[in-house]
Amino acid sequence: MAFLIGVAVASLFFAVLFFFFVDRPARKLIELMEQAPEKNFLVRAPSRRRDVIGRLYRSFNTLLERITTLDATQLETEREMTALQDKLHLQKTLEARLNELRLIYEFSKQVSTTLEVDELYSTVERFIGDHLGFHEFALLVLEEAEGPGENAKLSVKVARGFSDEKRVLGMTFQEGEGITGRTLQKAQMIYIPDTSHSEEYLHYKGQKQEDGSFLSMPLLFKKKVVGVLNMFRKGVDAFSPEEMKFLDTLTVELAIAVVNTKLYSKTRELSVRDELTQLYNRRYFQEILPLEIKRSQRFKRPLSLLMIDIDHFKRFNDRFGHLVGDECLKEFVRVVNSRIREVDFFARFGGEEFVLILPGTPKQDGVLVAEKIRALVKEHAFRSGSEDERLRSERLTVSVGVAAYPDDARTVEELIDAADIALYEAKNGGRDRVNCYEPLKQVSSS
Repeated sequence: MAFLIGVAVASLFFAVLFFFFVDRPARKLIELMEQAPEKNFLVRAPSRRRDVIGRLYRSFNTLLERITTLDATQLETEREMTALQDKLHLQKTLEARLNELRLIYEFSKQVSTTLEVDELYSTVERFIGDHLGFHEFALLVLEEAEGPGENAKLSVKVARGFSDEKRVLGMTFQEGEGITGRTLQKAQMIYIPDTSHSEEYLHYKGQKQEDGSFLSMPLLFKKKVVGVLNMFRKGVDAFSPEEMKFLDTLTVELAIAVVNTKLYSKTRELSVRDELTQLYNRRYFQEILPLEIKRSQRFKRPLSLLMIDIDHFKRFNDRFGHLVGDECLKEFVRVVNSRIREVDFFARFGGEEFVLILPGTPKQDGVLVAEKIRALVKEHAFRSGSEDERLRSERLTVSVGVAAYPDDARTVEELIDAADIALYEAKNGGRDRVNCYEPLKQVSSS
């Protein structure tokens, strides 16, 4: 019995020893090891023991220290990689932005130094098509209403990527007509990712049957639309947000260029146009005549020059007043313009004197044109009162001098002098007549 009690006590004693020196330390180690997968590498096992368990604790602590070092290194590496990626992304973004700014600057420089309208359109087509690589686009410019009851409209000035670009050039869109007309109406960018699902897309009135992505951007100057830039690309949603933003920025420079060329064209037009009759003035006539003579030389074709003077127009002005006289001058211009060709050049030489260049017209045909003009003016009833007064009709006549190149002259000055001499003789001979310059007669009289 005592033996059994001794065995039981010994077993209990060894159980207690096992619990305190083996089981509990082992459980502690297991607990610490279970925390390691949760990245809790800063915990440490008590390492003061000198037994096997103590050595196991110290080995475990050493392992944790190395893992902690490795983890810290990995975290630092990950942070450095993230920072490097952010830096590379920022660098790429900055490079892309700098490239965009360079392109915009280059575009601005090219279009800002262009004042002629046709040259601007050529520059835009080359830059957007060749330099930027957009193959299908159109530039439309707003044309003001020509008369009462008419509306402003967009007219195609540049077209690329069409099967027949000539059919598209000059095509017009009214406000609200199709996507382009709606861009004019709303003064906002319109993007159609898939034109096959858009009833408003007109396919340039049947001239571009393909479907794809269509981007229509207004050219805004002082919040007013001065034109529209249309871009097209095959495929659905083919324009990226970055491209749209870049092109939108490009339209700002393009709008300024369009306005500048229009202003220059208008200023130049005013400088070469007669304010009253809207005919070209004497200065511009003296620029055009040498060019026409050179063209006649190149193609070996004749040219006739008519100098026209309204007979006794000073008396008419004295009798009815200059306001009525001005209206008659404008009516006279309308009468003559109704019977001449588009290639003919009609200008006001000064006062009641006018000149008419007839390219490709021999002298005898020039005389026939002059006779038609003389008869037409004589038969026309010119109004000599305002709308509020009783209308009276007055008759006017003209004297015309005709000279031709190369029959009568070889230079610009000689041709003008010859036509002037012929006009003087027509007036001296009684007016209301056409007189043809005769070189032999001038030689014999001298």
